[in-house]
Amino acid sequence: MFRSVLGFILLFNILASCTNSRESKYLINSKEASNSDEYILSIDSIRIPRKPEFNLAYFTYSIYSKNNVDYLFGYNASSGTIDIIDLTNRVSYKQLHLSRDTAVFKQLDKQDLDKGKSITDISVINFDSILLNYSNRKLLILDTGMVIKKNIDLNLTAYQSGILGMPISYGHSFKWLFFNGELLFNQMYPNNDWNLKKPIISSLNITTDKLNPLPIVYSEYLYQTKGKAGFLTSVLTSEFQSKDLLTYSFLYESNIYQYNPKSATITAYGATTSKGKNLVDSMEYQGDDLKMWDKHNIENTQFLNVMYDKYRNLYYRFSLRNIPYKNGKYFSSTIDKPLTLMVFNEKFEVIKEIDMPPYVYAPSTSFITKEGLFISPTNQKNSYVDPNHLRFHIIKLTKKI
Repeated sequence: MFRSVLGFILLFNILASCTNSRESKYLINSKEASNSDEYILSIDSIRIPRKPEFNLAYFTYSIYSKNNVDYLFGYNASSGTIDIIDLTNRVSYKQLHLSRDTAVFKQLDKQDLDKGKSITDISVINFDSILLNYSNRKLLILDTGMVIKKNIDLNLTAYQSGILGMPISYGHSFKWLFFNGELLFNQMYPNNDWNLKKPIISSLNITTDKLNPLPIVYSEYLYQTKGKAGFLTSVLTSEFQSKDLLTYSFLYESNIYQYNPKSATITAYGATTSKGKNLVDSMEYQGDDLKMWDKHNIENTQFLNVMYDKYRNLYYRFSLRNIPYKNGKYFSSTIDKPLTLMVFNEKFEVIKEIDMPPYVYAPSTSFITKEGLFISPTNQKNSYVDPNHLRFHIIKLTKKI
């Protein structure tokens, strides 16, 4: 018995040592801000009266501001509409109907499960230029009358630009944004050769339809492991960016990166959490058994996209901490993963690290306005559902006077 216990302790220490060595090789440790105690955190709850035809939650959306009023443009798959919510005045503002009678929209998936028949992203230039990514095949520009002003074939655009791959975007990870006047896409390739470092972000000029790759590749860890990070290989962006700098990150590690096009430089920052893993385990199993992929997903931390708060000069990032796949007789799911919020200053020094209450929030629906950081309390295990209101919690950080 003593030998068995001793052997387990030795094995645990070896594994822990390997993990620490691996993280120290690929990760930068975070630094605490000297003025972190000067910030006060508060959380407000708001309710927006909901018309019956509007959704209770939106997972594909964009935020647009005009005349000091903030709007949420959300895709409503069940009704095939773009719902516009006036966040400032707390009203359901307008609903734009995507006609299913047309050849473009007639096959929309009402359950929003088939991304080949869905609106995968939204971006808003103004009320007469609403951009929709339809099934990662077409970029559509519409006005509020739902008149299609432009229809860009993304496959053809990539081919004519000499890029052998597909520009895509999904609102949950890689969020559409305009950077230097061009629209950013996650650049995908039919086959990944992990010995070659290909650009993973491309920019589209929506006037000329020209697609250009940016000099951004995966971090070194993914190349060293030959992409063996399971489901967690995504590059992440947010529509909330600081001026002239593109902030991006990866689902599989805690580091945060900024690309400066003027100096053609990329700067890496440490943003390690104090609890849980900061680097995904290499997944040796690459078969078709999805249980193995789910297990790997649950047992590793997922670092979500980084959002810049231009009103307070702060950055926010949510992460879903790693947990054991099996806890006694109970099997965990991604819903059980603890949610953490990290707040950084502009130097990416840590101001706050906050453990959020379990089974409350859906971090895929979070955004920033002048009021603060909005997050939807629509976790699948949140037992409280108000059918008459669209609900948000607003996280605010203010400096002590």
